[in-house]
Amino acid sequence: MGLDDWLDEMGERQKVVLAGLGTFQQQVEEGMQQLFLRVETAQQRADDREPDRLARMRQTLDVAAVLKKLHARDFASLTRRERRAVPGLWREVGPKDMAWFLTLSPDSLPRLVRQRLRDWSSSEDAASQREWAKLVGQRPLEKSAVRWALPMSVEEALGPDGPGTLAKHWLAHPLVDVVEMLKNSGLKPGNSYAGHVIARYLLRRLQSRQDVAEGLKFLVDEPLGRSWMPHNNTDDVAVSAPLEARVAVVAATLACWGNGQVASDVRGRIEERLIARDSVFGDPRLTTLSKAWQAVRVLGEAAFDEFLAALIQQDLEFFFERAMHEQDRRKFWLNYLGAIRRTTCWLDSVTYDVLHSKFATLPVEQQAAFRRAKRLPQGDVSAFELSFERYVVVEFSRTGNATYIYEHGESTQVLKRAVVEHASHFKHRGATRLIHTPGWQLRFEQALLDLGIAKDRRVKRNMR
Repeated sequence: MGLDDWLDEMGERQKVVLAGLGTFQQQVEEGMQQLFLRVETAQQRADDREPDRLARMRQTLDVAAVLKKLHARDFASLTRRERRAVPGLWREVGPKDMAWFLTLSPDSLPRLVRQRLRDWSSSEDAASQREWAKLVGQRPLEKSAVRWALPMSVEEALGPDGPGTLAKHWLAHPLVDVVEMLKNSGLKPGNSYAGHVIARYLLRRLQSRQDVAEGLKFLVDEPLGRSWMPHNNTDDVAVSAPLEARVAVVAATLACWGNGQVASDVRGRIEERLIARDSVFGDPRLTTLSKAWQAVRVLGEAAFDEFLAALIQQDLEFFFERAMHEQDRRKFWLNYLGAIRRTTCWLDSVTYDVLHSKFATLPVEQQAAFRRAKRLPQGDVSAFELSFERYVVVEFSRTGNATYIYEHGESTQVLKRAVVEHASHFKHRGATRLIHTPGWQLRFEQALLDLGIAKDRRVKRNMR
């Protein structure tokens, strides 16, 4: 074999070896990636199961005995199971005993951090949050143990404005990316902290005059986004977020909705989402608000009242323009917009079907009002309920029908919400009847005033 042939053969062998090394390297990288994904999945499953595990542990653990050992500084008598449970008992343990415990059990620190993130609440005293954050921040922490991917220190994240600080870091990112980054850090929708970050994100963008439309579209259109919004069992929702987180996000959404930066079609979808048949939130137009809506109203009373008034005004204008064709009555009841607590539109079948066929041509706000309307299968008269604090007023579409007024608590189908098939089902003896003869506005106004219902235009707004 000549030298040239030998060199050629060696070159070919070198190529084969290099190709084999390249394949081996690729296999190693793929193996490491699969191993990383499996470890990540195992860690995520452990995080997901941790709340249930702690709840079961509390049921079988003698918490008083554990606290007694901690108070007596008797670390040696703590079992392995009791030591694992201590971070989950941080409320009962308190910062002082927890500081001593972490000195002897530093490997428990990551569990405490994860637990504090799970239990972070805006209702917790700010001084207490700072104390716990400082306790964690003073100790060395292997961030890989908690998969820390947040652009801030652990102490900052656990402090009173942790979610707000994190939202500020990620303000330039779309909300869908923010949610993904939260998930990568172990803060899934099931974690209340994630909801508070989303709420602060929306409010900060609003305050800095940045666009919020993209974020709101994500919340109302995407299954993952709807995790923080009112929803029912028929909705496509990834997971239901904790109530406190949902309240915070809904309050922030209302603030954005009322600011006027959102396109009309998105505004309409927000309105429909917020009045979804949610077993926790319920309909905000009910006379008695659910605890969830009461909490939302506490966070933003003006925004909530404006939202409620807008829904009522949409229904009112829709009925009197599309079913009643009566501008005088529309103008009259708009004077009471701030006093009305709930409205329900009942359309006769012909009117309902005609409007259904013209649905796409209706203004966006009237499309939303039509979706909320109910269909009467019988008769050719529509009815409209206006619920006040103590009374329900029922108007009818055909001229010649009197206005009926019932007091809450009376035995009527109007208030019982029984099956209603005909407008006549709203008419019962014992009701106060007001007739629309000439000069009816002054007589109606006085009759309502006698019942304690006064004009209230404080929250009236013009729909865009």
